[in-house]
Amino acid sequence: MALTSILAPVDFSEDSVRGASLARDIARRHAARLTLLHVDGLPSYTEHVAQAAPAGGWTEYFGQRDELLRQALRDLASRLQCESDVECVLARGDAAKSITEHARKQNCDLLVVSPRGSGYGRQFLLGSVSAELASSATCPVLVARARSGPVSETGAFANPLVTVSNVQLAEQALSLAMDLTQRNTTVQLLHVLESLEISVGPPLPGAFQQAVQRRREELEAELRRLAEPIEREGFATSIRVESGNPSFSILCRLETDPSGLVVVSRKTRADGQGALATPAYRMLKHSPVPVLVVPGVAAAAS
Repeated sequence: MALTSILAPVDFSEDSVRGASLARDIARRHAARLTLLHVDGLPSYTEHVAQAAPAGGWTEYFGQRDELLRQALRDLASRLQCESDVECVLARGDAAKSITEHARKQNCDLLVVSPRGSGYGRQFLLGSVSAELASSATCPVLVARARSGPVSETGAFANPLVTVSNVQLAEQALSLAMDLTQRNTTVQLLHVLESLEISVGPPLPGAFQQAVQRRREELEAELRRLAEPIEREGFATSIRVESGNPSFSILCRLETDPSGLVVVSRKTRADGQGALATPAYRMLKHSPVPVLVVPGVAAAAS
């Protein structure tokens, strides 16, 4: 998947600057167009406002405010040392709607957001704008989580962990994940088979255990098939099928393995709308590393 247009929403907090820095590095690595977008939380001029103050006064106020915000965007571009190859855009209104609409109109290939911020109502706190973007954006969303310091030094990630809940969706996600992955690194493919073990009572029937084992073998075969084209590209791969709670298993692996990125798929309808599954939402909220959410359309079961 070729990256040609990257959108980085900013609210001028340090977290959003870190996300913009990551977007800059990815854009440079792929020679893509970078756009910095700030959404002003103040409402637009309306008839209700006109009843409280003369129209001219508000027009002048918004004009001055817009110029200050545009200057702040230019200053941020200068701080990021990318003022010559970035577009600065100012919008006003609902943050999530404005961002998704701009990404759709500009055919953005990737949206890079910070997990939290300090704008109006802390509008980039996960659970509001970031989560809504990850749920509804028609393009992939990279949430720039990090333990500390820069998210990535080069705009590429080492040892990505690709979570596989649906093979078809995982195939779509892997195309972008490989573009964001460093060479000479290992791509980890993980499927968590939700445990049906009963902690009390008599042992489960042998036929049930055999069925679980057959399913595990089928999943391992599917993961090996996913790994084959990755290996042909020169990447090492690691496949694992685990039993247990998906959210807990994935987060534990992120804490113990040196993964630089976790990739999750989001099932969507043909109109691009969808919702995050519980494990994906928990990755966005608790992951110690960046999270790439890739929307995909799974074929309906026949």
